[in-house]
Formats: sequence, C-alpha cells, structure tokens
Amino acid sequence: MQRAVAGGNFLILAKDQAAGLHAAETAVAAIRAVPGVILPFPGGVVRSGSKVGSRYKALKASTNDEYCPTLRGLGRSRLPEDVQAVYEIVIDGLDVGAVEAAMRVGVRAACAPGVVQISAGNYGGKLGQYPLHLHKIVEP
Repeated sequence: MQRAVAGGNFLILAKDQAAGLHAAETAVAAIRAVPGVILPFPGGVVRSGSKVGSRYKALKASTNDEYCPTLRGLGRSRLPEDVQAVYEIVIDGLDVGAVEAAMRVGVRAACAPGVVQISAGNYGGKLGQYPLHLHKIVEP
C-alpha cells in the first residue's frame, strides 16, 4: 500500500447517449494505456457525473444534478440545450503526474463527433488535496 492521488475527472457532454458513451469508452481505452492509474468505476465510466456529498449521511457521493440531463427541469442545469447525455471519467493514480497524463490522454480521445463539450467537476475543492485544473492539463 502507498499514498496516492484520487479525484482526477472530466465530464463528456454529448448530443445523445450513443455519442457520449462512444466517446467515454474511447477515453477509457486510451487511459488504460497510461501507467500508474486506475479507473475506479465499473467500465471506467460514471453516468451523469457525480458530486461530493449527498443528503443521505451514508452516501459519500451523489448525482451531480447540474450536469444531469434528466434533471434539467429543476432549474439548476449547467448544460447547453443540445446536450442530452453526460458521462464522467474518474481517475485515481500513484501520483499527480500520472493522473494529469491520464486526463490529458482521455480528454483528447473523447473529442469525437457528437461531443458538445468537455468539462470537469471541481466540487469547491472538496474532492482532495490536489488541484487538477483541466485547462492547464490539456494545454499543448
């Protein structure tokens, strides 16, 4: 066992479920080639994105309602109108460099037809001690 870095993530905002899932699966395949990282969710993909915390004490995370297309009617949506599907990729790694490399590779792989936007959850700094800024990570 050793200390590691948790909480690398990015959101794939897509026109429909098929395009979003294809982009997510392509990103997962690319990330799996990066040494020193894991994708802790089944198949490497989280549906609708998650957020830290919940209204239930036993639940440490819940659906990120601002990025859930089916909850758009609640009025707090941060989704563009043409987005009908959101998938999240969560990455944990042995060090910050490995997580950043995996995010970089994954984001680039996820840029596919039908993907409207790539974003990330920052969760108000509650996710961990390592700030991972998506724009900085994917800069050429």
